[in-house]
Amino acid sequence: MNNLKAAWPAICDFSITLDLPPSRWQHAWSTHELSAKRLFQAIRWQRPDVIVETGTFEGLGTYTMAKAVQENGGGRIFTIDYDGDPDVSIPMEDWLQLRKFREENLQLARDTFPKVEINFLNGDSRKMLPAVFPAKLDRWDFFFQDSMHFTSGILEEWEIMKPYARPGSVVVFDDVCLDWKKLPRHLLGQKDFCLNFALGDGLAGGWNYQSTAEGRAQFWAQKG
Repeated sequence: MNNLKAAWPAICDFSITLDLPPSRWQHAWSTHELSAKRLFQAIRWQRPDVIVETGTFEGLGTYTMAKAVQENGGGRIFTIDYDGDPDVSIPMEDWLQLRKFREENLQLARDTFPKVEINFLNGDSRKMLPAVFPAKLDRWDFFFQDSMHFTSGILEEWEIMKPYARPGSVVVFDDVCLDWKKLPRHLLGQKDFCLNFALGDGLAGGWNYQSTAEGRAQFWAQKG
């Protein structure tokens, strides 16, 4: 079962139990429980060797993916973030507290899942990704885009990443849109990322896609 559409019911099986570190930052933006289960199931299904994540945050998504990779037998994760957000006014001491939680959770993941190589890159993803591709990597298997949640920022990351996808590569865009059954809403929002992807890469690029509003609203796609 290597097709995202066929695997989707199993990916969305929320009956599993995941033992994950708790979210500790006072701003409750971390990975949602249902989204974490979906992420874990997807990686167990796809068995990626190279995972890229933008928006490490507390490192709970990274921990979830590392747990799945460990059960698959091993692999590499490259995750990117930095201290701050240009669109959100939060005191620097809060960001430094977040950094502490992130570093602790990433180290916990390294200690708990020794078959997983976890690489953290500190900086703006739009600057860090070109330093990884193609200098360090010539392809990726799974991309978890969880940094910027506005169309222009997501597209900047996606244009960097897209050339290095291979057939079967899976991308998850987090916090981008509601369930695809809400299509009339998207037709009214011409700058909506989901519609942009569907009319572009979906039609012309051979990418198959799914979307969901359970947990964090997400848009998933697989290169055909």
